[in-house]
Amino acid sequence: MNGGADCNTGTNLNPNDDCWNHGTSSAAIITANANQGNDFRGVTGITLDSFKVYATATPCGGLDQAAAVRGFQASVAALDRVIVAEMQGSGDHQSAIAQAADAAFDAGAVVIAANGNNGPAASTVNCPANARRVIGVGAFDVVSATRYPNQSRGPTADGRYKPDVIAPTNTETASNTSDTATRVFGGTSGATPYAAGVAGLARNWLRGTSATIDPGQVYAHVMLCGRRVYPFDNIEGAGPLRMPLQGHTWWGKVSVTNQATIEIPINVADNGYFLDAALWWPESGTHNDIDLSLSSGTRFESSASFNSVFERCRKDGAAGGAWQLRIRGFNVPSGPQTVYWAAHVMFL
Repeated sequence: MNGGADCNTGTNLNPNDDCWNHGTSSAAIITANANQGNDFRGVTGITLDSFKVYATATPCGGLDQAAAVRGFQASVAALDRVIVAEMQGSGDHQSAIAQAADAAFDAGAVVIAANGNNGPAASTVNCPANARRVIGVGAFDVVSATRYPNQSRGPTADGRYKPDVIAPTNTETASNTSDTATRVFGGTSGATPYAAGVAGLARNWLRGTSATIDPGQVYAHVMLCGRRVYPFDNIEGAGPLRMPLQGHTWWGKVSVTNQATIEIPINVADNGYFLDAALWWPESGTHNDIDLSLSSGTRFESSASFNSVFERCRKDGAAGGAWQLRIRGFNVPSGPQTVYWAAHVMFL
């Protein structure tokens, strides 16, 4: 869902991308063909639905909350399994839009949302990026290699870090002015389709020949793709996205109780350039503090953030042999918590 066409209020079709040129530019980053060369080809080959959530005006009106809620519902009904939410709502994580985004996750959809462009002050993250079961996306400029200074930032009203990850912005992509026109697409809206492409590729790979995969498992892999390890902040989250390659990947989910430790064996077949691990968990109310570590003999790396629903750590120069991924329920006051985990070793 974004400022582009097709659905205005849930009933009226509008084929014109009349809201800031977002729909065309986002769609091109996600799934454009290669008619203008590989430099402009999208990062996936998926098919898109588009639901317009901003009111028609000149050039574009305000966010229509009811249309946004219906957009999430329509996406779920259409069995869209990666929902891209490029909107800047003003509500907190309990608002109608955030609740609709969380409900889409519960129905099996991955939800990737722009953090917004109302920073750099703290607690400016927009809705639905601030929802509990949504990946909020910040941005870094591909030209200057610096963090986008105006991105909205956490913490959320309940204290969580946002963004969760950051992705490239200010890249050249399609424009709606003609069939061959291009433009530079900036802000966190320019970054969000890259994160959505990562999520879509990861989801398709994870599910393999299965019909579906838990969206939380995809989230754990998205966090694994971040390049930053503990400690985290409200500028980068788990850092710039880079999908893993040339190695071996493990994943799964566990139920964690208060003060319990779960050890998952990871057998690294050969010396690795690095061994990464990540967690993500879907909270409903009370915040749970869950920690992550990697160990093999005396080698030890950990991630123990309090303000996140993710953890990420890395062991550089991971030696081949038996490793353990440890998940610790440091403070889980409201009963068992489902935790999704992922690990990847890149070989030398």
